[in-house]
Amino acid sequence: MVSLAEYLKLALDRVSFAKRLGLVPDAWQEDLLRSTSERVLLNCCRQSGKSTMTAVIALHRALYHPGSLILCLAPAPRQSQELFAKIAGFYRDLGRPVSPIGERKLSLELENGSRIMTYRAQRRPSGASAASPS
Repeated sequence: MVSLAEYLKLALDRVSFAKRLGLVPDAWQEDLLRSTSERVLLNCCRQSGKSTMTAVIALHRALYHPGSLILCLAPAPRQSQELFAKIAGFYRDLGRPVSPIGERKLSLELENGSRIMTYRAQRRPSGASAASPS
């Protein structure tokens, strides 16, 4: 059980949350974690931590913003499943701080009403994207 001060620190600062998970964010990752933008474009090399930081942000949202819906979307099912696996792993590493209502292979529903779901994005003929369960 964390103290109220620690809880507030984790809730208000995603960098502290990432460090609690044992991560040491690079400067660009700290900037990303502290961003308040609704959309962010990342132009990074392979294996730079994009998925890991996305997983941190997604889990933080689910834990500290009750009723959130987080969709893990990717062109291929394997990609969205890998992202969800990171999120689920971090959730377990924290000791499941918010009790799960449903914990499945590709989705997680929390007692606070937040849901994390995995989908494969499909291209429509018009060029618009749609999501379908993986």
